[in-house]
Amino acid sequence: ERRSRQFEAITRVTQAITATRNLQEALPQIANVISEQFGFYHVGIFLNDQANQYAVLSAANSEGGHRMLARGHQLKIGEQGIVGFTISSTQPRIALDTGVDAVYFNNPDLPETRSEMALPLRNETGVIGALDVQSTERNAFSDEDIEVLSILATQVGLAIENAQIFDRSQRSLAESESITRQYIRDTWKQLPDDMKFVGYKYTIAGA
Repeated sequence: ERRSRQFEAITRVTQAITATRNLQEALPQIANVISEQFGFYHVGIFLNDQANQYAVLSAANSEGGHRMLARGHQLKIGEQGIVGFTISSTQPRIALDTGVDAVYFNNPDLPETRSEMALPLRNETGVIGALDVQSTERNAFSDEDIEVLSILATQVGLAIENAQIFDRSQRSLAESESITRQYIRDTWKQLPDDMKFVGYKYTIAGA
């Protein structure tokens, strides 16, 4: 039954990814699906900022996660928390008991966390963020969970890359259309001065 739920999670995340190219809509859906299918207390999706110095929380399912989103929660890459460690090392990191794990960053918005796992989100150029899952139980993650969540992290990374490519193409198209419209307006404004006539005169020889 657990294995069936895991495969259903993969299917539903894939559906959420293919249903929209808008990251603002897709990422919260993905966080909610993973939480529902696995029963995790908190699921967060972090994306690197443009300077690759901070991991910025971009989607979450929990109430504490929503508070973190509202205040622009971010972690210093390589310095703060399991998420920062995962992005810096490009490797998954698991804390099966957050009370004794030195890398764990104690978060007052998520006081019930007892286990945490972060997996890197990748595209063709490298790690672009992390998938962060947290449980209220110690030793919550099985080998099967790690395997399935690694597959999901790969899917999410590809979805982010595709959405970003789509966004860039849409912006480029909009900029191109704006330049074309401005060119046409400027051209029409110049026509009366260049042509130097106000009408036609007809003679036997023609107009």
